Amino acid sequence: MKKIALSALALAIAVSASAFDPKDLLGKLKGENNDTTATSDNSGGGVLGALGGLISNAVANKKFTVDDLVGTWNYTSPAVSFQSENALMKIGGVGAATAVENQLSPYYERLGFNKTVLTVDKDHNFTLKMGVLLLKGTVTKDDTDNSLVFNFNAFGKISLGKVNANATKAGKTLNLTFDATRLIQILTKISSKLNIQTLKAVSSILDSYEGIYMGFKLKMQE
Repeated sequence: MKKIALSALALAIAVSASAFDPKDLLGKLKGENNDTTATSDNSGGGVLGALGGLISNAVANKKFTVDDLVGTWNYTSPAVSFQSENALMKIGGVGAATAVENQLSPYYERLGFNKTVLTVDKDHNFTLKMGVLLLKGTVTKDDTDNSLVFNFNAFGKISLGKVNANATKAGKTLNLTFDATRLIQILTKISSKLNIQTLKAVSSILDSYEGIYMGFKLKMQE
């Protein structure tokens, strides 16, 4: 395990010093790590898990248009992001963020969020099915900071307000996270369809972190 960790650290230092191809780096890590348990642990993935998160962030980017979101996107796992890099560093970086995602996972399953499906049409109307919930509205993009703005409606009729979202895209994968405070407010308004105690538990986890965004890792449906 020590040899694996040191090898990963050496690779990370090399990456910071020069340009790299993330696929090559992943290949090197895979070759050196035949023990799959080394890539994850209860604290959020250890050295390799955190490094994998950094690589994922390097490949993904915010430079896409709403047109690039047109299609159907299916849930793969929870996702969190932060309003600023400073907020991320305060909680201990990528590894700690992964630990928060792991904490959210069982609650997402209880709420049915692990069945989330996002669909965006060519006119930038969206439907977001989160288990038993069905939210609709329109999505726009702020080109000044590359953030998304979701204008939510319940049942396609009742306005629930706007929620800012962070999104990064790499090929057919999308990390979509919403301002947690605003999203929890909206979910609370329509909580008759959700287990309120489970929703409170999610809120309690997120309240521990300033500027946190909650959401989903999604993959485009073929």
